Amino acid sequence: MRNTFYWVIFTFICACNNHKEVKSDLAKLNITLDTVIIDSGQEILFLNGKLRLSTLGDDKKHLYNFNSQENAIEQINLNTLAFEKKYGFEKEGPDGTGDNVSALSILDKGRVFISSFPRDHIFDWQGNKIESFDITAISKDLNQHQEGDRPYKTLYLDQGSRLVSLIQNFEKKSSKLAIINQQKKNMIKWPIPAIEKARNFDLTLNSGGMEIALGNVHYLVKEGDQIILGTGVSHELYVMNIENDSLQYKTYQSRLTPGEKSGSYPAVVGDQAELAKLHQQIQEDINFMPPVWDEKKQVYYRFSFQSLFDETKKMQGFPQPKGAKVFLSVLDKDFKLLAETQVSQLNQTPEYYFAKDGKLWLFENIEDEMGFVRLDINW
Repeated sequence: MRNTFYWVIFTFICACNNHKEVKSDLAKLNITLDTVIIDSGQEILFLNGKLRLSTLGDDKKHLYNFNSQENAIEQINLNTLAFEKKYGFEKEGPDGTGDNVSALSILDKGRVFISSFPRDHIFDWQGNKIESFDITAISKDLNQHQEGDRPYKTLYLDQGSRLVSLIQNFEKKSSKLAIINQQKKNMIKWPIPAIEKARNFDLTLNSGGMEIALGNVHYLVKEGDQIILGTGVSHELYVMNIENDSLQYKTYQSRLTPGEKSGSYPAVVGDQAELAKLHQQIQEDINFMPPVWDEKKQVYYRFSFQSLFDETKKMQGFPQPKGAKVFLSVLDKDFKLLAETQVSQLNQTPEYYFAKDGKLWLFENIEDEMGFVRLDINW
């Protein structure tokens, strides 16, 4: 349709702490922004999911966006800023993805990993299913399963020799990170107590037979040679080195935001108005997003935000966010804080973002076209 390259460039330099009475030895950020739009040709790209089911190839040349309406994957060339191909997949049958696709990753030029509860699958690009995994069944075979265990998300490593999965048990209120080595036929589980605190901010409505559950974000992502596990509740992270399966707990102290959510909330409420009020309070508190690795500058970028609500606008009784205060932290390879700022030019919560060619790319729907705001960050 369009081959458009927008430049919307402006520069701002922000001190890492706006409170004059607090001394800061952190660096100052210099951020330049520009905006680009993907040439979709005659294709109507799927933007309704806000690219939440997207992934990059290892070389970051291509973005792969899962189109849940067509059960297909759209291939976008980020170097030429153009749509290239669409790969279709069956939903049902022996080569079906299933109805609940929750994640995908690119294994190599010939295979794609699609996670769809309760099973995960490997496909070729012609839509043929090569292999399937059932984490629960594997856990039982290895005598590592407990009643109530459920895989939240699974990552695929080493051409299938290892699987990494976040196992949650809502009955026992526990979370564990599981490393499954299919060649050695073993499973290692690590308790992750800092992740379990997120349950303190989960809400459930139980009223007249109606039940609504509002949980917090948990993420398990692969960035560089690390697996990173965290939640939206706290800045705390668990980091697994892919080479040696070691797990480390990481934390840092922001000068601009709290390190975690605060307050005490009931796990179960009996009134929808109370549920909406408490949910708004939790979202107005600090929220954390997953770090992304910039291989060119050798740093992690991490967003956090506080939602802003318009109580006059509601959907099914819930006030809707009108915007957000957005903060950006720059962390070194050991997750030590190098610089941070409130990004005043961003007034909405970032949806999907990644680092490529030394810049931070943020998805933006621009008049129903796939666009990206690119941040060139220096300090």
